[in-house]
Amino acid sequence: MAERTFRSDDLPRDARFDYCHGRYKGLFELTSEDPDQFLACERFLALGAVQLSTKTYSPMDLARVPGSEPAFGPDTYELAFPLQGLVHTAFGHGDFSSRPGGLYVHDVSRVRAVSFRTADETRPYQEVGLSVPKSLLTLPAGQVDRLLGQRLPVEGGFGAMLTMFMRQLATDSASFRPDDGPRLGTVVVDLVAALFGNLLAAESGLPPETRSRALALRIQTFVRRHLGRPDLTPQAIAEAHHISVSYLHKLFRAEGTTVSAFIRRERLERARRALSDAALCGMPIHAIAARWGFANSADFSRAFRAAYGVPPRDYRRRALECDG
Repeated sequence: MAERTFRSDDLPRDARFDYCHGRYKGLFELTSEDPDQFLACERFLALGAVQLSTKTYSPMDLARVPGSEPAFGPDTYELAFPLQGLVHTAFGHGDFSSRPGGLYVHDVSRVRAVSFRTADETRPYQEVGLSVPKSLLTLPAGQVDRLLGQRLPVEGGFGAMLTMFMRQLATDSASFRPDDGPRLGTVVVDLVAALFGNLLAAESGLPPETRSRALALRIQTFVRRHLGRPDLTPQAIAEAHHISVSYLHKLFRAEGTTVSAFIRRERLERARRALSDAALCGMPIHAIAARWGFANSADFSRAFRAAYGVPPRDYRRRALECDG
């Protein structure tokens, strides 16, 4: 099969980071906390119109150059199966973390930034990935969008079949002839389409009230994950889940609350926990408020007192017996 490989350690040590940065020129700005020890290894297998990749990176960050074209074209889904480390991807209206043991699908045209990390920063991030043209899946893009950023199940069924196939191709490509690429690509597309279709059909087969409840829970999880964002508005939340703002409000009314009240309650609870955390005793109260999305410290103090009966400074003093 047609294959191309890039290894930064084939270059002189003092040229590796600059060369890798140059490969992203015009698309992403690359930054690394340790450019002198930077490592990047990429291997791509052409499977017809599909591309299988294996990637190994030192911890690094990529920020999309404003106005640049998508790195893989606007009509591509990227599936990532992390083997080691964590990748955090920021989109126009959402941030998602991909972890080992899960399969994740992203629309690469919407990526704003990508961060590759590992628990032990001396070890590299590793993944097996797929780039699949949207047109090959014959599934409505609006439906597939419901899967973006979610962890797709790989413990059984089509998810297990697909990830096993990806890993086998990545480790055993020499067993195949050059003209096997397009045939293997067809198998990959069929597995991806079957996985997506199976997940979407399972969701659509649920009673409407169950689907609504599941969506509400998914949105609440999204809100909790992004409480620190000052632009966490009903409009942004609705767009991130491809629903109207009016339907978003309807979902929260069914839960006995409003979007704004839910966000405020969750932010106040996170701030309350921080104020009672001895490890954060030295952090100013206004900084804790800002961390959890309160841009105005006076507004935070009023909201906190209304919720808990005491000002945040008094609450901290009682909880920690220290001056805040």
